[in-house]
Amino acid sequence: MNEPTQPVRRKYPQWLLAIIFIVLATTVTLILGEVAVRVVSSIHLIYNIEMVKYARELKMRDPLKEVSHVHRPSRSAHLMGVDISLNALGDRGPELRDPKPANCKRVLVMGSSITMGWGVPYDDIFTSVTEQKLNTQKPFGPDHTFEFVNAGIGNYNNYFQFKLFQRQYPVVKPDMVVLHYFISDVEPRGMGRDSLILKHSYLAAFLFDRWSQLKLRFGGHYKDLFTFYHDLYEDNSEPWKQTQKQIVEMRDQTARDGVPFVVMIIPDIHDLSPGTPYQALYSKMETTFQGLGIPTVNAFDAFQKQFGNDVSTLWIQSDDPHPNAKGHALMAQILYDYLVGTDPLKLKPPR
Repeated sequence: MNEPTQPVRRKYPQWLLAIIFIVLATTVTLILGEVAVRVVSSIHLIYNIEMVKYARELKMRDPLKEVSHVHRPSRSAHLMGVDISLNALGDRGPELRDPKPANCKRVLVMGSSITMGWGVPYDDIFTSVTEQKLNTQKPFGPDHTFEFVNAGIGNYNNYFQFKLFQRQYPVVKPDMVVLHYFISDVEPRGMGRDSLILKHSYLAAFLFDRWSQLKLRFGGHYKDLFTFYHDLYEDNSEPWKQTQKQIVEMRDQTARDGVPFVVMIIPDIHDLSPGTPYQALYSKMETTFQGLGIPTVNAFDAFQKQFGNDVSTLWIQSDDPHPNAKGHALMAQILYDYLVGTDPLKLKPPR
């Protein structure tokens, strides 16, 4: 009687088994890492993860291909703990009143993520607070009201703001324009590339951010952040020359329509300490803009006086040094005082 034939066990090469093990282990590790980052970010807000959500939910490629991105019109998202709602222009806030009431003065404010009010409830943004103060305190009499249009978009430099201004100015038809100027607005920005991995993987975005920070810290390109900005604001710096040219073009366009234009310089709130070298940069910006015939408000002294001893009280959170509601309240007071003190719209009755 024949013995039953035993099945022949196929032997795989050790190198193939090792590769399979590494692939499986790596896949499981990445999945667990992705789950972990998503769980942690749902409990504790992580700045760069919230920025990924912002890019995915509220930004889109510029259809005109003049800038890297624009806001998606009429979209909303919950980001950095607050609701952000965009109107049909892609600006944070309600739709413009159309037609605008006869005695209403409309103020268009251009800027970046600080202007938009990243991490700050809408009613606490400096544009909302300034509008509310003007409309309740009535410093120009009972007949005048104000409507502020917040055109801030995250990751915008001055060139991008200039291009957005060219699009929105004819549509908004403002009675006044405020350029909310931040120290990094001079920095050139490329058009960028979309990354599906970074856009949809929280783990990839988290690791890429940490890698970028390490590369910046140890790459040896600049001694420190101040040196980086100092070089950008040298008199012979091409980005600084272009920035001045763009701001002058915005001012000239408003001047032709008799619309006041003002630059409001907002300091980087990483360093407000006495004797900080940044103060000289802000003074240079102010002197340069004023030399070009542009009214300029430098907020550095007010910020240093109120928060110079502990800048962390100004931050949204420890990993996000955007100004919180306290910082926006101060910006609102500075802008309110400027509007009331200088009366650029000539609203006060003659004495």
